[in-house]
Amino acid sequence: MSTLRRPSGRGAGAGPGWEGAALRWLAYPANLAFAGIAGFVIALGVVTWLCAAVALVRALQRWLEDDLDTVFTTTFRELAATWRRTLPLSVAATVVVALVVADVVFLATRSSPWAVLLLAALVPLAALGALVVAHLPAAAALARDGSARQWLRLALGLVVTAPARSAGVLVVLVTWVALCTVLPTLVPVLGLSVPGLAALVAARRTVERHGSLLGRPA
Repeated sequence: MSTLRRPSGRGAGAGPGWEGAALRWLAYPANLAFAGIAGFVIALGVVTWLCAAVALVRALQRWLEDDLDTVFTTTFRELAATWRRTLPLSVAATVVVALVVADVVFLATRSSPWAVLLLAALVPLAALGALVVAHLPAAAALARDGSARQWLRLALGLVVTAPARSAGVLVVLVTWVALCTVLPTLVPVLGLSVPGLAALVAARRTVERHGSLLGRPA
């Protein structure tokens, strides 16, 4: 696995000088926005949000690794290639998220000691689940031909192998959700692409140091 590098596709052909450098760097927010819009369209099905995240992150991986900067259309092509594997996971994740939110709200409104203990036990489990789900699209991008079960195992491996890096992803995710709550206009453009890119970058670096996660020599 090569290190994360500046894409050198169409943006890299912008020529020398500050104009070319500016165009190359503008490719980052532009491609994040294009991928985010495509992901938002897919996620309008509500239960398809994880399908959208997987397709989006796989498109970002192809941009970073293969210089394929047609991220908008690539996201839809990746959806066509993965939805049979991701739709059951997406539906299940939606149900679990709804149940966890309902449990947290219910327990938070109770003042009994049992409610406090259950809430204290539920929060770290929910955080671990959120981390695994956040890393699942990156796992699908790094193990493109894997099954849904293999992606889940890889996502868990990424979280467990690099807990500090995973905690950083969780901080980015929580911060981004809070920011999107304050500025909801970010959601249709960058809602999925920013946390997706953060998880992908973290996963790529983890795999570089622990190649055995993908069955490679470390």
